[in-house]
Amino acid sequence: MHQLFKFQQKLVPELFEKMESRYSILKTISRFEPLGRRTLALNVGKTERHIRSEVEFLEANGLIQVTNKGMFVSTEGKELVDEYHHMIRAVSDVEFLEAELQKILPVKQIKIVPGNADESEDVKHSLGKEAANLLMEQMQRLNVVTVTGGSTMAAVANRLKPQENSKPLFVPARGGLGDQHEYQANSICVKMAEKTNGSYRLLYVPDSMGEALHEQMQKEPTVTEVIEWIGKANIVIHGVGDAMTMAERRRASDRTKQQITKEKAVGESFGYYFDQNGKTVHRVNSIGMTKEQLDSMQQVITVAGGASKSEAISAYFKWGHSDVLVIDEAIARHLLSNKE
Repeated sequence: MHQLFKFQQKLVPELFEKMESRYSILKTISRFEPLGRRTLALNVGKTERHIRSEVEFLEANGLIQVTNKGMFVSTEGKELVDEYHHMIRAVSDVEFLEAELQKILPVKQIKIVPGNADESEDVKHSLGKEAANLLMEQMQRLNVVTVTGGSTMAAVANRLKPQENSKPLFVPARGGLGDQHEYQANSICVKMAEKTNGSYRLLYVPDSMGEALHEQMQKEPTVTEVIEWIGKANIVIHGVGDAMTMAERRRASDRTKQQITKEKAVGESFGYYFDQNGKTVHRVNSIGMTKEQLDSMQQVITVAGGASKSEAISAYFKWGHSDVLVIDEAIARHLLSNKE
């Protein structure tokens, strides 16, 4: 199928662009319905004249309904929105990319979603859906799942469902970063437990702390309980971050940022910063999963999206390991272009 996609891209490139444009319009109406044409035009960055012709097309094909209150997406239209990325997989070369990556990466399974998460929230949602499906496949019995924070992990949580004969326990792999509440590992554990009828434990510590506080917190009963559960976990699902982006999120000191820059760190995971050769150049003084625990984990699921994380993912496989990798097309193409 990738050969057909290749010829289409070469001979009729405007076909895919037209399809993407109409999908964007349909998706926007679905998200904000009822929606007027002027507001729709502003949201998708098109002229009202362009929107008028596209709305006429979508209405004529039964994908939307135009009323006095605004536009609504029909049942058929909603089904198309939900299945769009699966359809793109079928007609694009992502399965070919998966097979090629499988030859060069030490992972058991690779799943690629079309697009670039840096440019589209829809791609991030698709990453969450694919990763959630793979996680649920593993939750066919009692499991202890440890989870990191971040927007991608939040997208995974939103797609989870209860699994028969499975009552998983979710525990955070790290303490809390100083960013949005819904992206904290604790919050994501709660959401995952709610979605799967499971249970959770919370880690009430900051992700980074001074030596004295670090020593004191390790003695707290509620903290030691979670540390023990992390040690018992048989699944970890996590993201990988760009080194400087993560340093900014942690509000790292200027000294730490200078060290990260000097040592040429490109990626971060579990509080460890590493360079392109997989060498740890800095470790955050925190409580949570260690690299030694990661290395002995039964099942590691790594999820990341966006071209900006390409170098971080490439370096991650020299630093740590993974059994399942869920990435977007932008990262996949970067990895293949640098496979030598």
